[in-house]
Amino acid sequence: MSLFHKLFRALRGPRCPVTPDEKAWVEKRLLWLREEFGPESIRRPPLDPTSQLLPRSWDGSVKAAFDLFDRLCDFMRVDPARLQLDFYSQSESHDVDSAYAGELHSSGPAGLFIHPQDNQRLVIAIERSGLSRPAALAATICHELGHVHLLADRRIARDCEDSEPLTDLLTVFFGVGIFTANSAFQFHQWQDHSHQGWSTSRLGYLSEEIFGYALACYSWYRGELKPSWARHLRENVHYYFDDSLHFLSKTHDTLVPFNGDQQGQQELTLG
Repeated sequence: MSLFHKLFRALRGPRCPVTPDEKAWVEKRLLWLREEFGPESIRRPPLDPTSQLLPRSWDGSVKAAFDLFDRLCDFMRVDPARLQLDFYSQSESHDVDSAYAGELHSSGPAGLFIHPQDNQRLVIAIERSGLSRPAALAATICHELGHVHLLADRRIARDCEDSEPLTDLLTVFFGVGIFTANSAFQFHQWQDHSHQGWSTSRLGYLSEEIFGYALACYSWYRGELKPSWARHLRENVHYYFDDSLHFLSKTHDTLVPFNGDQQGQQELTLG
């Protein structure tokens, strides 16, 4: 954090970067996830780019994607035998006659979750262009695996109003929020022999501010006030994360218990 930010925050005081409604939603849904899945997933070390679970090299092949998929299934506690991994082109997602027409399925960022009506395996389909960006690919896979936990296992209804944001929040709860948060908003600059420019892309359903606050609540629950894994967050997300964790440490204004209901703390309910 820059010296200017430290001075500005000292003068301004602790500030929550999300609205009161967003704050309440994050906290209540995190507690709901704990009730659904237990505290084990949130207590283990989060996945970061240096984790031994992840492959050390990447060649952008389908084979590499299948390997990454199996590794992430293991971390996200989803049996890969339940799933079929497919790949589709962007044009197929707009073709109503295609098996990957977006309106026919529950869609995630740059991927599709397809739940057959019969007893066939669940299908997770990834857009082929994602093979060139392994970090964003990991975020997409984790989001789609979140659909397995929530939709396929019937923890929420298909018409649940906050289905997609909740799926992103589940990735934070399961410890892969570094990848999904870093992929939420990306800035790209390009240049060739005669032109230069920039572009932006968004992946996911939560804003950087909400991801920052959710990751701060995740850290707070784990009892971490200076987590080493935070260094892997992109600058914008880290800014909101740092402000959020400072807010929590100074005000304790949250439903999320510090250090996950250690002795002496009263168990909180959703009400």
